[in-house]
Formats: sequence, structure tokens, C-alpha cells
Amino acid sequence: MAAVSHALDTRARPITGPLRPLEIAIVAILSGLTVVAVVVAAVIPMGQAAGLLAPVPIALIAARTRPRAVVAASVTSTAVTFAVAGLGAALSVLAAAVVGAVVGDVRRRGGGLLMLLLVSLIVAPLLSAVSVLTLWILVPLRKLALEVLENLISGVGKVLVWIGKAITRGLHAAGSEATVSWQGAGDWFAGLGKNIVDYWWLWMLVSGAVGSFLSLLVAWWILHGVVDRLAHIRMQDTLDAEGDLTADEPIEPLPLRMVGVGYRYPDTGVDVLTGIDLTLIQGEFVAVVGANGSGKSTLSKLLAGTPATIGVVDRPGDPGLGRLGGTAMVLQRPEAQMLGSRVADDLVWGLPDDAHVDIDALLEEVGLGGLGERETSDLSGGQQQRLAVAAALARRPKLLIADEVTSMVDPAGRHDLIEILAALPRTRGITVVLITHRDSEARAADRVIHLEGGRIVEHSPEWMRPEEHTPALPAVTPDHDPLLVVHDVSHTYLPGSPWEVTALHHVSLQVNRGDGLLIVGGNGSGKTTLAWIIAGLIEPSGGEVLLHDEPMTDQVGSVGLGFQHARLQLQKTTVSDEIMAVGGESVTTTEVGRVLDLVALPRQIATRRVDSLSGGQMRRVVLASLVAAEPDVLVLDEPLAGLDPGAREEVLDVLAGLRRGGITIIIISHDLEALDRVCNRRVELIDGVLEARR
Repeated sequence: MAAVSHALDTRARPITGPLRPLEIAIVAILSGLTVVAVVVAAVIPMGQAAGLLAPVPIALIAARTRPRAVVAASVTSTAVTFAVAGLGAALSVLAAAVVGAVVGDVRRRGGGLLMLLLVSLIVAPLLSAVSVLTLWILVPLRKLALEVLENLISGVGKVLVWIGKAITRGLHAAGSEATVSWQGAGDWFAGLGKNIVDYWWLWMLVSGAVGSFLSLLVAWWILHGVVDRLAHIRMQDTLDAEGDLTADEPIEPLPLRMVGVGYRYPDTGVDVLTGIDLTLIQGEFVAVVGANGSGKSTLSKLLAGTPATIGVVDRPGDPGLGRLGGTAMVLQRPEAQMLGSRVADDLVWGLPDDAHVDIDALLEEVGLGGLGERETSDLSGGQQQRLAVAAALARRPKLLIADEVTSMVDPAGRHDLIEILAALPRTRGITVVLITHRDSEARAADRVIHLEGGRIVEHSPEWMRPEEHTPALPAVTPDHDPLLVVHDVSHTYLPGSPWEVTALHHVSLQVNRGDGLLIVGGNGSGKTTLAWIIAGLIEPSGGEVLLHDEPMTDQVGSVGLGFQHARLQLQKTTVSDEIMAVGGESVTTTEVGRVLDLVALPRQIATRRVDSLSGGQMRRVVLASLVAAEPDVLVLDEPLAGLDPGAREEVLDVLAGLRRGGITIIIISHDLEALDRVCNRRVELIDGVLEARR
């Protein structure tokens, strides 16, 4: 019987079943912070204050996820601490976990400080009683702890007596007959120590309850600010399918039919998709196109199994995301999908032990032949995308969803990947859904689904033509004033190891003031390595980079570097905060408005959250931030990757305008002709060797 997903309202569904991958990641990170706080408090002198922070990570888990995740975090953090620091620290972590769980649960249920106070009157004595019971059972530990405590207290008394005698001797030496006796204080401390040992359970019960009560209040106070700060960050993976795979529901993602489907992300008031009607059958190649923010990636998630918030999704069985014979996804950022340290390991990561994969043949198919032993961290962006495609094919999927898989691939590799994807329906019977901005890629598909404003509209290739017919802007004539010199630069990763890779060979280059330099080359040719060396973030193995005749490594920040993925570079919550953080203390609100004008963004966008921006807007905010810092040179790594034609035009206009304003720009890109509007020179890297093109 066909599996049908009905979604008739826009309320978020609670997650059930085992922990999802995102939840596991959250538990691992936040429970680790709890362990660190407790160990710091136990090991570092004067570091006990860190113990007050220990409950906060667990409280955040409790406030933003479900009880199952809280239990997992508590158990794992306690076990890890026991292995690292012993029983005492482990008990401290367990107590912190309980405090955090209580505080977070009160917050999750919408309770306020009054509810927390009422709960604390019950929880604090219970926590204290558990501590007493633990020491009652662990007699050797109790005796040792009490002996240490008694010696400490009596020691304080003896020190006071010694100080009193020293003062008395000093007074007598000065001719005074005054006598100061501190023996009573010493006796009082000795008596206090004995009293605590005799009535340890009462002292611990009272002091433990007070301490637990204070911990609950501190954790509540800190959590309040943390939750508000992170409110915009989702802690639920929208790729999680509803329910779990059972024996009664086999993996069968196709054929698929959507009727009246819409989607709204949790805690938002806007429908990203509306009225989607479509079908997918076995063995077809479908392209999904549309501007940034039109809903393409959201549609891909629904195809992969995310429940719609309204409408009907009909398919024979479970979509089987990531499982053999199910659905495979290759996302826009391939590095986010890499888990193995070696290419061969990453290719089969997560597959059953009995799954047979011809690793060498699969790597050869996607253009990574012979790289099975390479470290995944050494791959270029394009090579990472090829690896992600290979890992998807290793799962022998019936449905393959490829989201902008060619955005970081050189032109030759782009053509090869599209040929591979286009052949899969015929050679393997796989249905391929390709999300793309390129008309040439969309034309290779059997049919095109065009999204506009979250709806399917009639497709017209006209929307893509601006990237192919770009009018040239007036040329910029740079001054012949040497600004940056790359002299005989070579660089080798992991030198002397079996994984040694030489990325650059004796590269020499001069950049004049006002230049627009385009550096092109295939994937793995060393472009990104050269960009990081020019920015001073990597010290080359040989040669040097000079800016104003001074070593670049001594001037980090003088060259502004824009990453391949703009979102990874945006660290603040709002646009204005980001620009001010990068630009420095001298950047005022007026300056924020000025740089926004330079990158053709409206000034009112300054108050927007960076997560609400489109891809093109994010790239322009990065540019605005870099310009605000007043760098001598801008180095931009793939500034047009993943942008729709309209956004590409916007970014190109901005770059051309910045250069006309006198800013020196170096661009690393696979897009050759479009960037001629911005760059007056072009050089090419081939296997780490620089060749001048014009």
C-alpha cells in the first residue's frame, strides 16, 4: 500500500524516535562544554567559578530539544568525566546535568522565575540528599574527604595562631607590653573541623541545598541570555523525516506525487513553498531553477522526506534518505558532508559493513581517480563536490538530489559532472533532480521545474540569459605602481609525511595599485592556497609575499579575504554588527550606511539578521565588511559561486564599481568571461604553476 504523507496545518511536528544526527552533534558539543567547565573548576586553582557555568550547556539542550537528548548528554558527559578526572568530578558533572535539565525544562515549558523557585525548593534538597547518600555508601571516600576537610580547617586555625604569635613578638620588640592571643581562634577552628566531621551529613545537607539552589538561579540567569541570543538558530534538522523506517514500510522513494504542497519553517510566519503540484517517476533527469530564495533548496528537502506543512505527498514507501537504495543528497556545501579523514573512508562512511563498493571505479567515474588515499582536508572545493557525488552514488540511490553541485567546479569538470548526472537515469535507472542556476545545465534535463516566490511557474530560459550576454563596462586603467609582489612562492602541505602534497611551485606575480587580477585554474590547481598566502593567513614553504615592500605575514588584515562560502564568513547576528566587527572600532553607523551604498544594498538592511539574507546579499555584506576595514587589496575566492543570474549581475556591478573607486581586486574564479568586466589581467594556475594568459 502506498505511503501517503498528509500535512493539513502549519504547526511544527515534535520529533520522536532515536536521536537524529543533528541532535547527536548538539549533545556532543554542549555536553563537552559541561565536562570542560567541571574539569577546569576541579583542576585549576581559583577556577572554581567555572563550575557555575557547568549546568548551562545542559540547560540549553533541555530548553531547545527533547528529554531524550538531555538524558544522552547527561550520561555521556558523566561517563567521559569519570574516565578523565575520576569519581568526584563525575558526580559534579551529574549534579550540573540535573540542575541544567531542571532549568532548561522550566524554560522549555514557558515557566518563569517563580516556577523555578518553587521547583528549586524541591530539587535543591533532593540533590543535597543524593550527595549525602553517596558519601554514606562510599565510606573510604567519605573518610578521606572528611580528613582532608578537617586538616584544612584546623590548618587555618594554626596559621591564625602563628600570625598572632608573630604579631605579639613584633609588639614586644617595639617596646610594647600589649599581648595578642589568637589561641582561642585556633581552638574555635579546630572545634569547627571536629563538629563537621561528627555531623558531616547535616552540614552537607544544608550547604548542598543552598549551593544547589544558587546554582539553579545562576544557570537560569545565564540561560535566559543565551537562549535569546540563539533564538534564531534552529536546533531541529529540517531534513529529518517524520517517523522511523519500519519493516512494514520499505525504502521506496519513487514514484512521487505532490498535490497542493506548502512548507513553512518552524517559528516563522511565511510560507516558503505554496501550492506545489509535481510528479517524479523512475529514470528521469529533472532540473529545478529559480532565483536565490525562490524555495529550490526547501523543495529538495521535501523530495528527500521532510514532511510538508500543508498538502499531500504520496510515494510507495519511506524515502530512505542516506540509505542504500533510497534517496541521496549532495548539498551546496560539500565540506559539510565530509566525515572521513581519507577520501576512500569518506566514500563509504555510514554504509553497512557488507555493502560492496568499487571505490577506485567510483572515484574514476567522478574524476577523482587515484585519490583514494588523499586527506579530504587537502581537496579543493571542486574536488570535495566530486567526492560528495561519488559518496551519493555509493549508496545506489533511486533518487539523487544535487543542489548546485557544479558551483565550485572548473568549466571542464562542470561539463563532466553534468554528463555523469545526465547519464545516470539511463545507465543506472536513477532519477536525478538537479538544482542549478545555469541554463546550459538545465537544458540537459528532460524537463525543468521553475520556482518563483515559492510557486511553480511556466519556465522560460530568458531568466538565465543575463549571465551569457553581459555588456562590458568601461575599462579601468590602473596605475603602474607595484602594490603587492609574490616572489618565488612554493607551498607544500604535510611535508615529509606520506600525504605530502605540493600545491604551488615557484609562483611569481606582481599586482599594481588599481589592478583587477583574475586567477583561474582547474580544481586542485592551487588557487585557494595562493589566495590564503596572499592574505598572510598561510606562510609559504618557500618564497615570500610583500605588501608595500614588507612581508605579508607581518600585515595580516591589510589584505581582505572573501571566502568561497559567504555564510561561513558572517559571524554576527545582524548586518550592522557584522560590518562594525570587521571594520573595527572606528566604523560608525554613518560608515555602515556608506559601505552599504557602495555595495548597492539599501541602508535599512543594516538591522536585518544575516540568516534572512539571500546568497547575493550575503556576498555583498561580506564585501561591505571588507571595504569598511579599508584593506589595501581585496582577494575574493569564487565570489559568483551559487548565485542566480540576477544576483551575479548585482555582485559584478558592485565589484566593477569598487575597482573604479580605486580598490585593488584579486579574484579567484572559474567564471572567465563574466569577470572580464572587473579584471584587466588574467593568469592561470596549472598544477601549481603560474602561467600568464593576458
